[in-house]
Amino acid sequence: MTYHKILAAIDRSPQSDFVIEQVLDLAEKEKAELMLFHAIQVEALAEISPMVGTGMGLSPSLGREIPELQRQRLDGQVQHTKEILQEYASMAMARNIPTICHHSVGDPGVVSCELARSWGANLIVVGRRGRKGMTELLLGSVSNYITHHAPCSVLIVQGALPVT
Repeated sequence: MTYHKILAAIDRSPQSDFVIEQVLDLAEKEKAELMLFHAIQVEALAEISPMVGTGMGLSPSLGREIPELQRQRLDGQVQHTKEILQEYASMAMARNIPTICHHSVGDPGVVSCELARSWGANLIVVGRRGRKGMTELLLGSVSNYITHHAPCSVLIVQGALPVT
């Protein structure tokens, strides 16, 4: 099978560089278009104050400041995401791989599948951190979600395992 449009779902884990190497090799070989994508999870924005909405011990002034702090945090994450995606895009373009970047706020698995469908990707490449058991149950698995809901083929790149 030939892949013409490859969507690379990138997180900001240490395995991302390894995933990008694999994606670039494949895209170059297939002469495919590449979309680099990162989803900013809403849960990450809530880390500012887990007490929001509980009414427990919040002063009225703090309640007004929290949305501004969340907006600032989101702006910072968006800027950092753009920088990472642009760095990877530069690597791809240096290899003459037509590349676009996209980011959005939302669940990484859901948004990756929706984006693949709307863009017409015929391959999604995603890294796997290797979570197992309760950790995977509690934190979820983006690669598992994509495998079961993608509108196209999926390549899961196993991250490098730690040396023991």
